[in-house]
Amino acid sequence: MARRERLFRTTLTVTLVIIVSKLCGFARDMITANYFGTGIESDAYTAAYSMFYLPVLLFNSCITSTLVPLFVQAEKDGGPRAANRFGSNSFNLFALAALVIAAIMYVFAGPLVRLVYSGFSPEKLELTAQLTRIMMLSLVFNVTSIVMSTLLNAREKFMAAQLTGFPLSLAVIVAAVCFSGRYGIQALAWGVFVSGVLQVLIQLPFFFGWFKYSAHIDLADPRFRQLLTLAVPAMLSMAVSELNHMIDHWLASGLGDGAMTALNYAYKLITFISGILVVPLTTVIFSKLSKLVANRDTKGIAAVIRRCMETISLVLVPIILICAVLRVDVIRFAYGSGRFDDRSIQMTSGAFLFYVIGVLTFGLRDLLNRAFHAMKDTRTPFRVGCLAVVLNVILNFILRALMGANGLALATTLAGATAMAVLLRSLSRRLGGLGLKRTGLDLIKVLAGGAVCALVCWTMDRAMAPAAGRIMVFFRLAAISLVSLGCYGLVELLLQERQLAGISRAILGKLKGGKSSK
Repeated sequence: MARRERLFRTTLTVTLVIIVSKLCGFARDMITANYFGTGIESDAYTAAYSMFYLPVLLFNSCITSTLVPLFVQAEKDGGPRAANRFGSNSFNLFALAALVIAAIMYVFAGPLVRLVYSGFSPEKLELTAQLTRIMMLSLVFNVTSIVMSTLLNAREKFMAAQLTGFPLSLAVIVAAVCFSGRYGIQALAWGVFVSGVLQVLIQLPFFFGWFKYSAHIDLADPRFRQLLTLAVPAMLSMAVSELNHMIDHWLASGLGDGAMTALNYAYKLITFISGILVVPLTTVIFSKLSKLVANRDTKGIAAVIRRCMETISLVLVPIILICAVLRVDVIRFAYGSGRFDDRSIQMTSGAFLFYVIGVLTFGLRDLLNRAFHAMKDTRTPFRVGCLAVVLNVILNFILRALMGANGLALATTLAGATAMAVLLRSLSRRLGGLGLKRTGLDLIKVLAGGAVCALVCWTMDRAMAPAAGRIMVFFRLAAISLVSLGCYGLVELLLQERQLAGISRAILGKLKGGKSSK
């Protein structure tokens, strides 16, 4: 019980930090949408950021999915000295690799952009290449920051690692507000560069007292070689969602001005939702699972995964349904000002609908990936990731012809759902079962509550007059959402859904304990 309470407190703390970070990111997207809308400049910036983010994503998938369990194992086997030596070696080798890749992409930015975004006009291609070169200057800093945050997570310093989300928002907001009038969209690219430097600086104080850095470089280090062996398949398995999104960008480049930006803004809201509701739990659980694996506690692994699946489903189902019903209001509130006009709102809300219906499967897929990586099995998620990417490409070509940009979003959702189902079956077989029969009953309760939530939300949406202006849209969204969520929570309590009932009992126990102590 004490362990579960500690896990709950840690997850809550991380969640609060991530919520603030994501709100800052949300404000960043609102401001950039206001300044640039969905036009040539915004498309070029979106495309350039995708080019820059691809190596960041691959490094992030490689490092975060493999470094934690290996660092934990190194500390268990050889103590702090061995762990610090392995950590320093990882710092140095990843930084060198990032430097080489940044130099190559800087030199060949023009040909790469023309290859990937063949549907762009010459003007848009040139602007995209310029922005890509500026962003590439910060790749070494970004990769170093990823290693730092991963080591902090391995030491269960979760809150410190989450602070890295703030510099990007702050730097891009300052760039947009203070410098976009003079330098245009290039100001945002320089904001991305500055944020990479700040991400490193903000984490340095948290390494004092426990980590001793050394300029040690050893490619023959057995642990680093094991990391590379695990990393190659891990890169794709952890990056499936983002890779599919980048494929969406590539195919959207031929759909006309604004289509790529609409997909990008819709997807950012999806990452905002999952970042607040899923990432904190999977971040904390990864370290816990790594320790359970080190202790060979198979039953403990299955129990943790089962509880996490139940919690993720309980939280996400009503959010998904509300967002689907109120999608136009959500987009209007998020981005509807300045150059982000009604055309932009309609384009983005359509893509948002087909992304948001897949949020639950995206979250469960990421959790299952984490479980496999904690067990040092990256091959299974790799194979499933390959399946998802291939399926996404096939569906993209089919659904783009039928539905345009919305079809690209739907293809990503269907590919993600398929990957989740395959991973769940594989993990259940690997652990000799996850005990999902009782979880299935709780899922039925969640879906019953979700049906009531959706009905209430749809009824209120039809009954209330449309709102004009961001403030009134906010109040309309808040009123409908609160009533719908209240009905959902009431249904779950009446049905005695396990996770919600457990949380309620814990809160009541704390309140009673506090009163008795008085």
